[in-house]
Amino acid sequence: MRPRRWLGLLLALPLLMGGTFDRGLVIELELDSFALRVRDVQRSVQGPEFPIVTGSPAHPTPTGRFRAHSVVHNPSWEPGYTARRLGGEPIPASMDGPLGVGKIGFAADGIALHGGAHPLLLGKPASLGCVRALDVDFARLVEWLEGQDALLPSRPQSDGERHQAFRRPIQVVVRGEARRP
Repeated sequence: MRPRRWLGLLLALPLLMGGTFDRGLVIELELDSFALRVRDVQRSVQGPEFPIVTGSPAHPTPTGRFRAHSVVHNPSWEPGYTARRLGGEPIPASMDGPLGVGKIGFAADGIALHGGAHPLLLGKPASLGCVRALDVDFARLVEWLEGQDALLPSRPQSDGERHQAFRRPIQVVVRGEARRP
């Protein structure tokens, strides 16, 4: 059998065994309104909504559909080119770093949804491309994902981070264009 046929069979296996295909959850990031909304598509359940900080005009948040990687608690921070140029140095795993209590990576070049937002920056395009939320809102999002049975148990890493893989499909949809405040 060709590899594509095997893949099709594997994807159809839950249906063949009497189950249903899980359409998963969607994290919607609305750049125009600086808002995050999350919903469980499979169960038609709305999750938390809260304000966010988006990428600046010089460093826009990429738009499109992305597959979320995992939740990383106590994330370490490795500065990118621009942050290094501005004097940024690596920060070990901590909930007090620039990424706050956690992050969910979703695009290339380290672009993520993460905590650590300053309340005065909510509703503004002020990041280097990432989407920032208040730590309390990020924690509410993770708690809601756990309540939807979307996360596996967290696994401690040797560097102090804790990783939680997704049990269910998670899609991040980024729409719009950041406006100047």
